[in-house]
Amino acid sequence: MINRADADRLRALRATDPAVVSVYLQVPVDLAKHRALPVRARDLIKSAASQEPRAGGGMVRETDPEAIITAVTQDSHEWLGRTIALFACAQIEMFEAVQLPGYLTERAVIADRPYIRPMLAAIQRNPAYRAALLDTKHAWVLNIADDQIETVAERTDPGVRSPQFGGWYGLEAYRIQQRIIKLSKQHFRDTISILERSEAADTPLVLGGHENEISHFLAALPRAVRQTVAGSFSVDLQTATPGRVRELARPVIARWSERTEARLVDEVLNEPPNLSVTTDLDGCLAASRARAVAQLFLPDDQIVRGFACDDCGVLSSTAEDCDCPDPAESCHAVPDLLDELATRTLDGGGLVTAVRNPPFTAAARLRFPVPAAP
Repeated sequence: MINRADADRLRALRATDPAVVSVYLQVPVDLAKHRALPVRARDLIKSAASQEPRAGGGMVRETDPEAIITAVTQDSHEWLGRTIALFACAQIEMFEAVQLPGYLTERAVIADRPYIRPMLAAIQRNPAYRAALLDTKHAWVLNIADDQIETVAERTDPGVRSPQFGGWYGLEAYRIQQRIIKLSKQHFRDTISILERSEAADTPLVLGGHENEISHFLAALPRAVRQTVAGSFSVDLQTATPGRVRELARPVIARWSERTEARLVDEVLNEPPNLSVTTDLDGCLAASRARAVAQLFLPDDQIVRGFACDDCGVLSSTAEDCDCPDPAESCHAVPDLLDELATRTLDGGGLVTAVRNPPFTAAARLRFPVPAAP
């Protein structure tokens, strides 16, 4: 599974020229549609070259697009239903093909380093998580990370006699029912203890089972565990398989991710401006320059062209915003200012969060107030 360490490794690679080709390509499940993928990849690369502001992609060696096209032609059957991120640069002897879950926006970018914003969004929205399946007698705890599924614990409590046997005047049925309740409470407590001791106790938790039993289990959860619950799904433990659990949990995690992003956007918009947050691009650029960005929020599909200074490192919307003596000489155009801003934020120890359709081009939580740019 792709993780932040992989993204950080790619982010650290850099060429001396805009010679790194990055391509994000959706790979359909239908193999008949794969014949069009090499042409689609080539068209994306041509479009990126036409928009590259420095020499129109002329720094890219001819072998790099061909390496990408060859990989797509030969290996697309291994990437079904995913987005494949391909990075090529002969100048620094790099070629990477990274599978990302789901379908991301198709895109190609030519720059002096790999383009990682879509990869960061994919990692954020497809976290490792736990799934706890339970009824009154059984429990099954799994750790799930993309295609990797690990069984953490299985538990089966001893059963009791059938409550259908009534005994004298129903007294035996009453005793059995009370024993069922007692055993189920102890069973829930033991399952909660397993979740609390889990090494992944801070990851999202998805619950599976019958609605009534999930409701009782939720009520018994301590606050720390309950806060990690992303949602639940219905399933019969007698017929559940790890693959089926992952299939049912995916939409639960997707909805949880979307709710989390919407909540973060609301929080940012409701905080005092210019003190703890900024909600415009110029404010984010100023905060980045001051190393004041604690958490950066960026929309999914916007690309903003801008400039970076080779001397002072300043990011700006126009070359004139640079304070160096000769901005025309020291500043160079960059294909996506937001990607550069994300990299600077990560370099400074901040967080980068992708959000869906926000009412801003960029926003940031600040470590300390930053004076507005003149």
